Amino acid sequence: MDQRSKIQKEADLYKDLSDKELVRVIRKYKCLSKSNSDIVNFIFTIICFGVPYFIIFGFSQESFVLFLLVHFLFFWEFVHKYHKFKLVSDEDKTEIDQVISILEDRLDQVKNKKPLE
Repeated sequence: MDQRSKIQKEADLYKDLSDKELVRVIRKYKCLSKSNSDIVNFIFTIICFGVPYFIIFGFSQESFVLFLLVHFLFFWEFVHKYHKFKLVSDEDKTEIDQVISILEDRLDQVKNKKPLE
């Protein structure tokens, strides 16, 4: 019950927004929800690790192979798979998805109340 009220309170923060602003908020929440996916986490770790790595060690064939090996073994297998490190946790993703559904329902209600032009 407490979890549901927390989600409802968060969705209520946006109840007085206009249609365009509500659509913008829904897009931002959907972007957060997609941050839980493996591909986003893979790209995030490869960029965060790759940029400093290539600045320090330079770009060569050997350094590129070592970079891929270290990224795969440490960041992907150990940190991401074993320790379940993600940009957005699984619990947060479920909360975000529930907020999105509440906001989309509210947007549908607002759009249905408008007279046809």
